[in-house]
Formats: sequence, C-alpha cells, structure tokens
Amino acid sequence: MKKLLVALACLAPLAALAHTASVSYSEFEVHGDSIDAQFHFSSIDLATIVKLDTQSQRDLDTLAPALARLLLEPVSVTSAGKPCPMTPGRATPDGPDGAAIRAVFSCPAPIDQLSVRPGFIDLFPQGHTHLAKIVFSPSEVFQRIAQTEEPSFEVERAPRPLTRIARFLWLGVRHIALGPEHITFLLALLLLGGRFPELIKIITSFTVAHSITLALATLGFVAPPTRVVEPLIALSVVFAAAENLWALGSAGRLEKALSHRWLLAFAFGLVHGFGFANALAGQPRRGLVQSLLSFNLGVELGQLCIVAIFLPVLWWLRKRPGFAGLGARLCSGAIAATGVVWFCARLF
Repeated sequence: MKKLLVALACLAPLAALAHTASVSYSEFEVHGDSIDAQFHFSSIDLATIVKLDTQSQRDLDTLAPALARLLLEPVSVTSAGKPCPMTPGRATPDGPDGAAIRAVFSCPAPIDQLSVRPGFIDLFPQGHTHLAKIVFSPSEVFQRIAQTEEPSFEVERAPRPLTRIARFLWLGVRHIALGPEHITFLLALLLLGGRFPELIKIITSFTVAHSITLALATLGFVAPPTRVVEPLIALSVVFAAAENLWALGSAGRLEKALSHRWLLAFAFGLVHGFGFANALAGQPRRGLVQSLLSFNLGVELGQLCIVAIFLPVLWWLRKRPGFAGLGARLCSGAIAATGVVWFCARLF
C-alpha cells in the first residue's frame, strides 16, 4: 500500500499535492563525494512553523538564514556510516506557493550508499510525508519516502559486478580471519592429527555444512536468533576440545574419534554457517546471490589459508617428543577453557 501511495504521489503535480496533503520533496544529485540537494516546501506547511510570504523576495531574503537553519539542521546524511557535513544555501521562491532551499553535503569518500534522515518531518503536521529522488547517474535514479513512522531511508547504487565480487570476497576472508571462534574450532578439529584423507574429509565436511546454512540464512529461509547461534558456536569449540582430551586417553579412542570427526565437523559446521550469515545481514536483495557466492568463496579462501599455515606446524609439533601426549592435552585444555569463557559470556 505504501509503495502505491508513493507512486501516486510522485505522479501528481507538486502544486496540487501541496494543497491536498502535507508533503515535501527533495532531489539529491550525487557527484563523486558530494551531494547537491534541493528541498521543496509548500507555503501551507511553512505557515505552520513560521510567518512567511514565499512570494515576497524581500521576506525570503530576511528570513532565509533562519529558515534554512530551522529546516535543514535536523537533516542527517551519512555515507558508508560516516557523516556528511552540510553547507546550507538560501531559501528562494518555488512556484506560486512554496519555497526551495539548496544544500551541499560533503562526504569523506566517493558515495555508493546513502542514509538520510529528514528530521524536519517532526516540525510539520502529523502525517507529513517527504518524497526524495536520489540521482547517482542518469541510469541510476531512485525514489524513497520518509514519514513519522519511518523517518529515514537508505539507498545504495548497484556496484559493478567485479567490484561487488571483490568486495564480498574480501569480506569473507576478513570475517573468518577476524573470527577467533571459527579459527579455534578448526584448530581443535585438526589437533588430533590423522591421515591426510581423514583431514581432507574433516575440512570438506565443515565447508559443505557451513555453506548450506550460510545460504539458507542469507536467502531468508531460516533465521535462528543470534542469541542462540553465538553460544552454540562457543559450545562447538568446547565440545571439539573435550573430545580431544577424551580421545588422547588411548589409541583405541583416538582411532574412534578420527573415524567420526567429519560428522562432528559437519554438525557444528551447520551452526557456524549461521554465524557467518550475520555478516550479510541487511544486504539489499538486488545482487544478493552474487554477494553470497563471493562471500562464501572468501570464507573458503580464508579457511584454506588458515589450514595451510597451521597444519604443517601441527604436523611438525606432533613429531616432537611429548607433544602427541602432554602437548596436545595442554592445547586442548586451553581451547576448552577459552570456549567455556566465550559460552558463558554469550549466554549470560
């Protein structure tokens, strides 16, 4: 219903809307790292907050600074989470029954995403609607709406395919590299050693499992709450380390643990996939599949880098006298203790 109202409002002439509803307009033209904005207000709405004859240039000249400050100071614009300072312009007549105010917003970097809160909505009568047009380029024009119930809006230009792929590829690598619980779980899985085919099976199981749930969560099929997922991820670290301590008790236990470790990797990999999905929360639906595939590939590349670094070190350590017994127990105990701390912190 709201989209229908927006479409109808955009099709109606400005003057007609000014007389039938409390509506304001804006155009944002993006030029690199700056925005040339123009705001349009009807005289009926302006009369509710200030005594102004918009057809009198002298009246506008007198009140222009105060009017610009009153209406534009509440406007908040951010790009990529960083504020864009505003330089307000002057108020000028806008047709027979309105006023326009220009403003320039300077952002810290080239603009690909905008978040706008036209705070002046609160100054106007209840039910005031603000319609915005955002122009990144002649082929990238967006329309957004802001009201009392939803006083802000966001818009993101569609990046080039290679740019999007590179962005989410790096995001995936960064996410696993900066996720200590994922790295710790992998180390706990590999700490018992084993033959090369067994290790490949463990790593592959973990990869397949978290890829499944990452896709399901990102595409909106399953969305378990973070307060459940995060403690379970910590619990997976504790469980893997505890099984290490149990398996190191005898050669028979070690062989048994290694034979089903791929199942453990798969089961908890499903949980870790939901944790990875948090990094993609809030992404626009447009290009989401491409972002998902790129992000997942980045996670796999990061995971392979971790394995490539630590696996030779673990193999070397296992050849050292005493590590296969005492050393592996001490490492598993430290990992288990770390997992318990994470679990308690996330649960309580």
